[in-house]
Amino acid sequence: MKFFPIIVFILLIIFFQDQAFSSEGDVIKIKTHNKTKVVTDPSKGFNAYKTWSLFPSNNIRYRKAVLYITYQCPDSQRCGEWDYIDNIYLRRKGSMNDSSLDIELARMISPYGSRFTPDWKFTWNTDVTDFSFLLHDSVEIEFNHTGYESNTDRGWLITIEFELTEGIPAMETLGYMKLWNGIFPYGDNKDDIDNYLLPVKFKNDIANIARVRIVQTGHGMDDLENCAEFCSKYRNIYFDNELIEQKQIWMECADNPLYPQAGTWIFDRANWCPGSMVKPDIYDFELNDKDSHTINIEMEPYVNTGKPSANYAFNSYLFFCNSPEFKNDVSIEDIITPGKQDVYSRKNPACFEPVISIKNNGRNNLSKLKISYGIEGETESEFFWRGDLQSGKELDIILPGTLSTDKHKAYFNVTLTSPNDKEDDYPFDNFKSSEFSLPPVFDSKIILIFKMNKDSLDNFYQLTNSIGNVINERIIGSLVPDRIYRDTFSLSNGCYELVFGDTADNGLDFWFNPEGGYGYVRITDINGNLIRSFNPDFGKEIRQQFLVNGSKPAKDTLPLLQIFPIRNSGNFLCDMFLNERQNIKIQITSEDKKKIIYEKILRDFKEGMIDIKLDNIPDGLYFVNMISMTNTISKRMKIKRD
Repeated sequence: MKFFPIIVFILLIIFFQDQAFSSEGDVIKIKTHNKTKVVTDPSKGFNAYKTWSLFPSNNIRYRKAVLYITYQCPDSQRCGEWDYIDNIYLRRKGSMNDSSLDIELARMISPYGSRFTPDWKFTWNTDVTDFSFLLHDSVEIEFNHTGYESNTDRGWLITIEFELTEGIPAMETLGYMKLWNGIFPYGDNKDDIDNYLLPVKFKNDIANIARVRIVQTGHGMDDLENCAEFCSKYRNIYFDNELIEQKQIWMECADNPLYPQAGTWIFDRANWCPGSMVKPDIYDFELNDKDSHTINIEMEPYVNTGKPSANYAFNSYLFFCNSPEFKNDVSIEDIITPGKQDVYSRKNPACFEPVISIKNNGRNNLSKLKISYGIEGETESEFFWRGDLQSGKELDIILPGTLSTDKHKAYFNVTLTSPNDKEDDYPFDNFKSSEFSLPPVFDSKIILIFKMNKDSLDNFYQLTNSIGNVINERIIGSLVPDRIYRDTFSLSNGCYELVFGDTADNGLDFWFNPEGGYGYVRITDINGNLIRSFNPDFGKEIRQQFLVNGSKPAKDTLPLLQIFPIRNSGNFLCDMFLNERQNIKIQITSEDKKKIIYEKILRDFKEGMIDIKLDNIPDGLYFVNMISMTNTISKRMKIKRD
């Protein structure tokens, strides 16, 4: 123990030496929570996990700050089961004796994780640059996990990391104040939300810009319109009594990149989805010479005279900022495709039309931009963008062209130049690179095999090439319930995209809709060998790009096993597929896999649906195991008798 102060002193010297040699564009990473075991506290409804971390000193300025958070399953336990609010707070700065600032940096909604496998993990991120002026020296960061589920057999491992990019801030923050913060009732005429969302007046003599940052989510499920979680209501924002924006507090969930989940993950909600980061709304207002200004929020009028239980959770702040530092200043914010980020997994892997996100940080509107892009080590392409992007706004841009490389590990590079035909006043964030892998290679002759469920009128598919020509399609309304289709394609070399969609947003199999039946989508070669299978619980769509180049395709993981319905009363179907006939074993075990509940040998089996009935076993979670000559596939299912 006597050596501990010396070790800390040495670490501090190394830390500040690193800062002394830092420069524009350098990235500093601070990990505040590292695989922290997180469970609920049912006695309180929340559980706080606090830690002190050493951030760079005040003499280091940040161009950008991004918060990354990773969830994964705990060792020897299941992931958490419910969609709970998880807050990341900045509590104190300086020391334990300082007052708590209670600033919500970010808000996560945990996934329905009860069916995730032990090796599952997922990473989200959010921009927290607005709070970066506070991320210096000793800072207390808290992960607050709400909820009431069991804390003995499930939970999460949480990792939080701040990525701080050194540089001149696009807009310097001079100060801040809190606005509306709390959980406010909605629809209760005895305690109306208008009593809490009062106009905020402020005076300013230092700043040119007022930035309002709002995180708002709706919760509760009342007896009138299922408010506020499942009802879409609008919100008005006023600045100096002028209506700035009317927005629906609503979010589509069926295209969530984290899918499938165990619960009602596809249902749209009040500005949040299970297993997602809540995106803040940001508004910038120019301040004039007036002595005072007013900001006001109004929610759509709503009254529940029965049993009101709806509420909205708010955290909002007002930042006082200088005008943007530079006139012509654009940054590359992200590479959406091609890449490997979890949050873009529905769009990747990709082999044509890369997508990037840019931001105009300058005082001038952005009307022109040169974009150079391509695979590292190969010839670059150029794209000249034209438009009208206001200061502080972001834009996604689709770049023309295809991607091709022989490299197993490749990088896609993007460089931005000549904003408004001028030199960029701050060029240090004009370049970005993403590691990526090309899509899978398929045979030139393939068979698209898909079985429709009972709701086939909601489904369609389209196969296109890299220039947007439709190779084949089945339009909405043309598909017959419970029918199996086999569409064969002969394709020339190139890049293709298959989109299989569902306008009802519930895929071909969703546990909450067992009456809709079960379907699947698969791709095989001309001999019937499986090339690619897709989870039928896909929500809005399946989107798969692939290459045809004469190379031999890799076969998909086998055996293939799907359970329908995944939540059942003991009677269910096993949909199974193998490339070759063989003897297989179907085995059903308890969740801990120590007790065998059911076992059956299937001889000379290749593919088909097997009906299984389990009587007189208790409700609970079980594993269905399909054991072949080469592999074992396990699926967790839930037996629950209503």
